[in-house]
Amino acid sequence: MTEGWIPSRIAFPDWLTRSTGWETCGDTIYLSGHTTDEQLVAAAYDTLSGEWKRIDFTTSDAYHPQLGNLSFAGHSLWGLLHEGPSREDLKKGQWRDDFGYYVLHIDLESGESSAVRIPFEAEDNTEGDGCFFDGLLGLDDRRALFSSSGRFYVIDANAAVLSEPTLPADTGLEHFRVNDSLYLWTQEGYAPFDPETLSVGAALKLDGLGDASSNNGHLLRKYQRALYTADPAAGEGERLLRWMDVAMSYGDIYGSVCLENSLGDVYYPDGEDMWQQKGLICAKRGMVPRKEIMLLGCFGYTGGEMYASALANGAPSYSATMELLSAIVQFNNTDPQYRIEVVPITYANQQERDRVLIELATRSDLDLLDTSLLPDNALDSGLLADMLPMIDADETISREDFIEPLLKLMTRSGGLYEYTEKFTMLTMSTHPELFPGRENWTAEGIKSLIASHPEMDPLWHSYDRDLITTLFCWAATAEFIDYDTKTCTFDSPAFVHWLELMKALPDGGQYSEEAKLMNICYDLAFNAGHQEKYMMKGEYVVAGFPETQGTGSYFLKLGSKPSDWRGTMGENTRLGIMAASDKQEGAWRFMRTLMEGAENVSLTEGIPVFKESFERALTAEISDDFDERFQICYMTAENAEELRQQVYNTTKLVDTDEGLLRILREEINRFYGGQNSAEETARAIQSRAGLYLAEQFG
Repeated sequence: MTEGWIPSRIAFPDWLTRSTGWETCGDTIYLSGHTTDEQLVAAAYDTLSGEWKRIDFTTSDAYHPQLGNLSFAGHSLWGLLHEGPSREDLKKGQWRDDFGYYVLHIDLESGESSAVRIPFEAEDNTEGDGCFFDGLLGLDDRRALFSSSGRFYVIDANAAVLSEPTLPADTGLEHFRVNDSLYLWTQEGYAPFDPETLSVGAALKLDGLGDASSNNGHLLRKYQRALYTADPAAGEGERLLRWMDVAMSYGDIYGSVCLENSLGDVYYPDGEDMWQQKGLICAKRGMVPRKEIMLLGCFGYTGGEMYASALANGAPSYSATMELLSAIVQFNNTDPQYRIEVVPITYANQQERDRVLIELATRSDLDLLDTSLLPDNALDSGLLADMLPMIDADETISREDFIEPLLKLMTRSGGLYEYTEKFTMLTMSTHPELFPGRENWTAEGIKSLIASHPEMDPLWHSYDRDLITTLFCWAATAEFIDYDTKTCTFDSPAFVHWLELMKALPDGGQYSEEAKLMNICYDLAFNAGHQEKYMMKGEYVVAGFPETQGTGSYFLKLGSKPSDWRGTMGENTRLGIMAASDKQEGAWRFMRTLMEGAENVSLTEGIPVFKESFERALTAEISDDFDERFQICYMTAENAEELRQQVYNTTKLVDTDEGLLRILREEINRFYGGQNSAEETARAIQSRAGLYLAEQFG
């Protein structure tokens, strides 16, 4: 055993279903939230006694109010209520133009509360046509400070403006406390603030400071996924804990708020989204099992100003998806023998990346490698271990637990060396009544549909020639390349017909809310259901690309980082076990944790490879919600079944290799320019792509 931190969950009381706000003072945490019947409520949790207190309040005549801010001062809670559309309003497309703000005041001793509308018109000291209030800070029992687009107003409980103080530029009302001292966010960093005089002191010179309070004499700051203590005056301190040691889910790592009470216990929200908390987590010092360390290498690109800026603001020196971090947290909390530590592998340019890849071949310290930032086929298969025998030897998991075509597509040279966590789909959709069936879905037929329906835009207005070319090129790498034989068939009649169709499609268009004739969908995981129906203004059918075998749809890997445009919403994790690792048994257990996925999986962020995760996510998407504005349902059981059939019957994968795509684009642009015919273009691509494949795989 060794000294460490022991995290535990603190469930909300029965009357509090979720929380959307956070405030601390002393040893108490104040939360704004919702009851089981969706009424607004405040809650106080005493971290010393472990007792919850419900705080009900009036919302006066506010229309569908939400409590965006909560602040404690004296023996009062101040809140900023804002009106907004209800769910029914959004479904019907209704939007009132008289939404307003209310100042909420709750006397915690008497229980009395009031909610008074803040005037938008130019009254008293408030100038202009209206105010957008974006911050709140309670000053005492009589006054609260409100911010509105850089201006500040001291307001009483009756919404009367008492003064308009001048604070330093870019001062925000984000704040934290160290015992009785209050600190506000300024352009220079967090600075001490006197609620009596409304004066701001010199900013603290600390990196990575978050909205972290402490009732233990020092301030807390978040930096590099860790929590540090520091002396407010000297700025010096030490690491208190790492979030990986105490987090119960990956979302906890990124939360900005926490409290260290007078006993030294640390509290923070439980939930992947700070504004949708489901409880609290308490981390206490104690004796924890001593575990062996497994090292996971994660790449990080250090070139450019963006990296330096991110590092200065507390970002880590490596990239990792939320899903990978979630798996690390889950594994470290459950595995009896091992725990994961991340080793950054950084590079600033192509030459450095090539060097570190060569060095990997001689490293024996790494047990796992996150390859998400690397191009496909960047690593020799000898560097990574085959996971198929590990799956076959595992009593809790089998090949049948994965979506069969995706597992097959990840297999290279007879083995599974690199696991890709999730995918989306590239396809085409159209109206059910216009779809002639897969066997009759041809390029010539699509052109005829366009000609016979001049009242409908063929595609969404943002589909210009460049985007259309990109999507067809992606599809072509999946349709006309056989990666088993490393051969291509771009000189086929079907590809010639694709070229002619691409040239016939319009180069963008004017924005219109009218139904589209068809859609080239590059993220069916996200679009299935409501988005595709919005394009069609009604039901749709997944038609696939024309003149192809099977579904005519193609799996597409998600981007590996937000700046990777794959046209998709989610990010991707690719991971392998190092062949030289002497802890492959433990590394496999971690890999299995990633494969099985998180409890809550959103289909809008990708199609999980693990079958149970996909089915669970698909079921969660089915809804009887109806969009009255566009008169369409969201995701029906029929839509879900169609997506299921696409996923289980699609067998081809898009290759986004830039060298290959460059060949396609260059020749297709010559075709657009009239330099070559469709047949000549197809033959030129066949020749160049064939040579390229031979060079890459020969």
